[in-house]
Amino acid sequence: MAKTKRLLAVVRWPLGGIRTYMRYVYGHLGRDWRVTILAADVQEREALREDAAALGAELILAPASSLGFFQAVLRVLRQRRHDLIQSQGFISATATSAANIFFGVPHVLTVHGILEDRLLQGVNGRIKRAVTSRVVRSVDVVYGVSEDILEHLRQEVPGLVGSEVLQVAILNGIEPDIFLEPGQPGAFRKRNCLSDSLFLFGFLGRFMPQKGFDKLIHALAALEKNAMSRDYRLVAVGSGDCRIRYEKMAREMGVEHRIEFLPFQRNVAEIYRDLDAVLMPSRWEACGLLAMETLVSGVPIVTSDCIGLREVVRDTPAIMVPGGDPDGLATAMEGLMRKDHRQDFTAFRQEAAERFDVRRTAQKVAELFERTLNRQSH
Repeated sequence: MAKTKRLLAVVRWPLGGIRTYMRYVYGHLGRDWRVTILAADVQEREALREDAAALGAELILAPASSLGFFQAVLRVLRQRRHDLIQSQGFISATATSAANIFFGVPHVLTVHGILEDRLLQGVNGRIKRAVTSRVVRSVDVVYGVSEDILEHLRQEVPGLVGSEVLQVAILNGIEPDIFLEPGQPGAFRKRNCLSDSLFLFGFLGRFMPQKGFDKLIHALAALEKNAMSRDYRLVAVGSGDCRIRYEKMAREMGVEHRIEFLPFQRNVAEIYRDLDAVLMPSRWEACGLLAMETLVSGVPIVTSDCIGLREVVRDTPAIMVPGGDPDGLATAMEGLMRKDHRQDFTAFRQEAAERFDVRRTAQKVAELFERTLNRQSH
């Protein structure tokens, strides 16, 4: 009987794609691994508790401050033995690398984002870049959730290429069965008083610059200049610091009547059933999970051709708009309202389900973990 191994997942910001990653991948990691999640204590703590319980994982909540989080990692490493550490993101890896100096536990950095130039300007920014680059080169394994994101890191971190750090890309995945289930259409529209006659575009995710919601506001303004025979709305479902700014922008551009801002909702499969199309004009993605969900749901999707998203929608029926250009988005939206494209997307559902099945991802992750441990033992 195989010995159970202990995985410590370190998560400074357990939000969005990182939380989804843990829920999906750890759920299929197998009985060989016992998972402890050390996460910052944020507003989503109750959802984290539910996720951990469903996974059979231990959850340890830590202070969100840099010092408090580092001390929590140090304390957990001191109190018990772990076979492997998986840091989710650069900030998590920075705290872990500092604490792990005293213990030497094999360390995997999973990369869920880019090194954004706008956050690395000035003296403090250059210091952050230097520290991050040093951390990346100090871990045992760098694992990108897409080929795009791994190549980005190789370009941004001097000395990574040719170093002894094992560099691997494993495309992220989703639970396809959730989105293949027929369910009961109409529930989302009825609950939010949205008529069946409306053409319903959807934006799901966080309101932040990365996701490009400002481009959609400009696209709606361009669309308003055209005489559309079909009444339409954009349901914007999510949370984030920029929501108030986007609401103000929509008012100023005269399109607030076209947008329904709704809070984060857990049952996204129910939302997809009632959408006519999904819009994803991101500036960058590590790996576009929402695009995977949309394609498995059989819903038409319009995306930008940004890093991490183009890789997911390549060789699919998705409509790509270069750079997520607002005029291009408006043209694509108008085209969807004038001609029904759903048949192409419905026909692609099963292929999408097989391509994006998280069980494939989890199997490759488990193999990577074993490979990491074997590297350390030789």
